[in-house]
Amino acid sequence: MSGGITHILCGVDGSAPACVAADRAADLARTLGARLTFVAVARAGIPDPALVGYMQVEGLGEEPVPLLPEAAERCLSIALTKASAKGYTGAARLVRTGKVAETLIAVADEIGADAIAIGRHRHSGLRRAVVGSVAQQIADRTSHTILSCCC
Repeated sequence: MSGGITHILCGVDGSAPACVAADRAADLARTLGARLTFVAVARAGIPDPALVGYMQVEGLGEEPVPLLPEAAERCLSIALTKASAKGYTGAARLVRTGKVAETLIAVADEIGADAIAIGRHRHSGLRRAVVGSVAQQIADRTSHTILSCCC
């Protein structure tokens, strides 16, 4: 890569590997002077019918409510705190809904990230063959630099 890494997107889901990836991404961003954005991908939830009615009356649309697991929310907060403690104070935090690999790639494109950091689990060969991994799906679908941390 001729220009180097200038903006790192780090996917955070609350798992131990994702939290390790967030910590390492903060170190790398600080070292390189790169921007850093933490992204958690939530599942879309349907809000309470009364809330939907209120949103329609007020002209607020009918956007799905992102349902972020508590572990992912906690990991996002810890990632921001750790990044700040390491001297990196400019980290951004985003929550999006969708399929994880597709959403992380789309956000990377949207924000101009040139690297995607992601934690990955050590799965057995059979599980990896059947389920696949988000890191592999991202690597197969993008030209972004992939920074993968395995736990």
